[in-house]
Amino acid sequence: MEKIKKISDFNLNSKKVLVRLDLNVPFRNGKISDHTRIISSLPTLKEILKKNGVPVIISHFGRPKGKKNNNFSLKKIVNSLSKHLKKKVIFCKNCVGLEVKKVLENVKIGEIVLLENLRFHTGESSNNSKFAKKLTKYCDIYINDAFSASHRKHASIDKVTKLLPSGMGKNMEKEIVNLNKFLKKPKKPLTAIIGGAKMENKINLINNLLKKCKFLILGGGIANTFLKSNKFNIGKSIYEKKQLKNVIKIQKKAKKNNCKIILPTDLIVSRQQRAIDYFNVDKNHQILDLGNKSIFIISDIINESKTVIWSGPLGYFEKKPYDNGTNKIASLIDSKKTLISVAGGGDTIAAIKKNKKYKNFTFLSTGGGAFLHWLEKLTLPGVEALKK
Repeated sequence: MEKIKKISDFNLNSKKVLVRLDLNVPFRNGKISDHTRIISSLPTLKEILKKNGVPVIISHFGRPKGKKNNNFSLKKIVNSLSKHLKKKVIFCKNCVGLEVKKVLENVKIGEIVLLENLRFHTGESSNNSKFAKKLTKYCDIYINDAFSASHRKHASIDKVTKLLPSGMGKNMEKEIVNLNKFLKKPKKPLTAIIGGAKMENKINLINNLLKKCKFLILGGGIANTFLKSNKFNIGKSIYEKKQLKNVIKIQKKAKKNNCKIILPTDLIVSRQQRAIDYFNVDKNHQILDLGNKSIFIISDIINESKTVIWSGPLGYFEKKPYDNGTNKIASLIDSKKTLISVAGGGDTIAAIKKNKKYKNFTFLSTGGGAFLHWLEKLTLPGVEALKK
């Protein structure tokens, strides 16, 4: 931590500050459905303005695959950003080249510039040095405040740090301080709850957690893959065929490490309003949530734990009543004031925030993939780049 510069370490007076944010916000029906990432970037932008610097914001949005695509234009974010900052945001139609030069030549202290989507250029995701050079050409200082994108070795996160004096923003600092504080040497017993549909990007994480956790609670599509590997019928439920061999290995490894893997014992399936035991699932069923017996077992484990890490919802939480399992577990964790509870990932946070009453989670991380990567390595490529 001591090696990374903060905003307070720079003189920003009349300087153009290239700020990497994560403005990849979710849209539903043409509107931003969750403003968390915009709100978490405000302290950094306000600090730069306070110190008479000019924030020049760069971000990715969606996956345009290196081509200009108006569906993924950051122009859509301008109104929300202006509203939250209570200031007009100047939008530039490109993130490199003459358009940027023109805008930045005319910008005044106290103004804010947002550049177009980084991912309209292939150089961003290939971490290309020439692209990084173009990005930094008209700026004086680089600040990374995009914790949730810092697990990627992209030009705007990695290569740019070699070209400008670099430091971290307020949100990045808050993430690192909290994750270090609670997860470097977690209070034991430690329990991890891993849900969500996909397992492939969580294999390393799960293998790593087996060495640290007393309990590993699995839900969602991941749990289905485990049930399937143990020869249970999961009907038409989602699972990952390619991961079945890995899952068998993971279960053996868990036994060796005295880590208990907890799978659902009863399930809510499609076309049934009541829970059924996992050995009663038939070929037409689709597993959509945990049943009450499973919730009861998980609750017991949480009551025994000192630290809980959570990533990924435990059922088809977007649709009522299949959010019941996720909500009940969130509610229990929130009610335990002495429990250290750290949750991360877009869907997990959305599920927790759907209930406004949750106030006691120790820390909610803005990172999805970045949060998982941090749990595994206790650092990120973007953090390492700032250290150098």
